[in-house]
Amino acid sequence: MDTPHKTAATIAEIIASVPAFVVSQMARAYALVNTPDQQQDILDAMPDFGVTPAQALTLYATMKGALSSIGLAGNLPEANLTIFQPQDDGSVLYVAPPAPAPEPKLES
Repeated sequence: MDTPHKTAATIAEIIASVPAFVVSQMARAYALVNTPDQQQDILDAMPDFGVTPAQALTLYATMKGALSSIGLAGNLPEANLTIFQPQDDGSVLYVAPPAPAPEPKLES
């Protein structure tokens, strides 16, 4: 194979691997921010590392939409703006989902 073809093959490999890498990193971030009983603490600590929670939420939602539009989002969950509520100051308020209702007791 000549050099242009080798280079083109390398570029094709890179392009093919990017969506899978992005999806895996997004899934990892989603899982980390949903660490039980630590969600708000994690969100509050994010600016210490150069990103506001609102920026992270916006990036996640935007990337999820872009990947979905080309059929490459896999099973990434949607950004849940009911649970993760962006605030005007760039912070995000975590609002725990309500506990599931108890199962009704069957009368015997």
